[in-house]
Amino acid sequence: MNGSMLLYEAGVLVEQGWCQGTEARDANGRATDVGSADATAWSLLGALQATTVGDPSTELQDVGDAVAALAELIADPSLANWNDSEARTKLEVLRVLKDAELLALEQLVYHEFSEN
Repeated sequence: MNGSMLLYEAGVLVEQGWCQGTEARDANGRATDVGSADATAWSLLGALQATTVGDPSTELQDVGDAVAALAELIADPSLANWNDSEARTKLEVLRVLKDAELLALEQLVYHEFSEN
């Protein structure tokens, strides 16, 4: 799964449910593993982790591409700190995931055409 798709899938998870203070939460609001069947909400970092471990075809370069796109949009070097800011909203997280998805896709297309 390329970096753009990782970001898309992370956005799908965050759309289902978003959390702060931990990578994932269950329906009762308790912290849980990002890959748990009980997970119903994910942080930005947790959603990226869940999509990464959920697809065995994902390579390190794909994760690097996704994180590089996020780094262009988020000044904070910690995705967890950025996500957990008191003023942060689910909409902001979804927006940055969508913008990063498009950046990663642009980079993917650029590299594919520049190789030919």
